[in-house]
Amino acid sequence: MSWRQSVHGRALGYDSNNLFLHGRVVGNPLAGRGKYVYVDSAVAGASGSNPDEAVATLDEAFALCTANVGDTIVVMPNHAETVTGVGGIAHDVAGVSVVGLGTGNQRPRFLMDGGTTVTYLISAADAYVENLVFASGHADVVTCIGISTGVHAQIIGCEFGDNIATENFLSCITSTGAANTADGLVVRDCFCYTPDASTIGFVMMTDDSIGLRLEDNVVISEGTGLATLVTVATGKDVRGIRVLRNYLSSKATAGNLFVSNDTASPNNSGIIAHNRIRHADVTGAHALGAVGGCGFFDNLSASTDAVSGVILPAADVDL
Repeated sequence: MSWRQSVHGRALGYDSNNLFLHGRVVGNPLAGRGKYVYVDSAVAGASGSNPDEAVATLDEAFALCTANVGDTIVVMPNHAETVTGVGGIAHDVAGVSVVGLGTGNQRPRFLMDGGTTVTYLISAADAYVENLVFASGHADVVTCIGISTGVHAQIIGCEFGDNIATENFLSCITSTGAANTADGLVVRDCFCYTPDASTIGFVMMTDDSIGLRLEDNVVISEGTGLATLVTVATGKDVRGIRVLRNYLSSKATAGNLFVSNDTASPNNSGIIAHNRIRHADVTGAHALGAVGGCGFFDNLSASTDAVSGVILPAADVDL
């Protein structure tokens, strides 16, 4: 490996072809003809072609990308950015991956500020976003990441939270477009924590979709309303859904506590399995949530601290 340049000692380096972290290539070296574009608010360069010339904002980096050739935007450790307005970040180039470097407080941080409509807007197919931290800088921001016309978007290992106690996201990720414009959405290994009681849900689906995958996410919310993992608009269908190994802790006291969907919808399909929920409904029957047509397996629900959870829905019996 050539260490033509080095950043942060020898932990991070790059040559003319690749970015290396602890000696391993960052991104996919088999992605095709794509290039790396670097973002670092501490540099604010022009070309974005290497860490020493990193551009100051993520939006600037998208302007340097080419669609569908495998470009990767590398967001450097300790990058900090304030985002304002609808589509304040516009992920509008197809097939571009955004990868944040760093762990803990070193991860790139985006303050979503200026009003309730500020968003990271995905409007291109095959978007990939990994290891970014998003904080709400305003009360009741409707959603952090909006997906309008971006099929097969992937949100991996990101964190969502409140800048201060009164500044919150109502939801973290929302499909905002027409039917099937968010097909293939994957949200995996993300974390959301909010102390705000007005939180609605983690993922909101506003129209029909195919192939939604929510896997290995942890959501801890003080929301007392429909603080669900996923909410699907009334009368809309989710086909081929996979909701697997998620954990949700909320202060919701009634209603569908994990999945909110129109139970009469006949066209749903998929698997909802191995999920765990802690909630505050101590007076009524536990209501994980029904999605007609889907299979439920090994989902546990608890309303107090002293129990490990009841299987929801109830286990089937041999006929």
